[in-house]
Amino acid sequence: MGEVTFLGTGDPLNGERMQTCLALRLALGDVALLDTGSGTSTLAALSRSRLSLESIRHLFITHRHFDHAGGLAPLLVALTALPEASLTIPGVEDWLGGRLRWNKLSPGEAITVGDAEMTPFEVVHGIECVGFRVSQGGHTLVYAADTRPSPNVVRYAKGADLLIHEAYGTGEDAEQAHNFGHSTAADAGKAALDAGAKRLVLTHLRASRFADPTALEVEATSVFGGPVEVADDLGVFDF
Repeated sequence: MGEVTFLGTGDPLNGERMQTCLALRLALGDVALLDTGSGTSTLAALSRSRLSLESIRHLFITHRHFDHAGGLAPLLVALTALPEASLTIPGVEDWLGGRLRWNKLSPGEAITVGDAEMTPFEVVHGIECVGFRVSQGGHTLVYAADTRPSPNVVRYAKGADLLIHEAYGTGEDAEQAHNFGHSTAADAGKAALDAGAKRLVLTHLRASRFADPTALEVEATSVFGGPVEVADDLGVFDF
């Protein structure tokens, strides 16, 4: 089975959580990051996790908003001090010399990373943004980054063992969420239902005074009908 660690689960203004970043464990102890959080939040999370900085060999960034890509510079600076570090980033400062490699991705076209197949797909966020379908060891994880309801999420999450989906708020926040390019917990639940996903995990959360995690879980469950959990920083999920 695959394993994913949530190094950050908050939106850009959530002081209760680190910003969004997932760590996917690959074969031979390597790790791929999906997004980088903001500032040094991912470095702080890594220091508290079971994962080492030098194990990070691949990095995928969903879009250029700072809470998803703002941790890139601190991460690269930290890696330069590790002689054994190397990193491949699909998509682009050559701070690591030949140890830093950039690859181009195209939506809908899969690439192989270690023992995983990664397929980016377009979502709807107002700027260029992608989600990822990860196939590993016969199991599938789908990461729906910042997005308002999108048929592409349902398409690529068909039969997924684990759908990781953002949740801006409950249904009463729907108009604002959609205007900002985000989804409600009910939207996430419907995507999981329509896709036939086995489990749903909610992430990219606002502070609890704006969106109570328990209320998000209840709403998503009422629509999906399957297992729903709200991710916490450093939470680990199998798929």
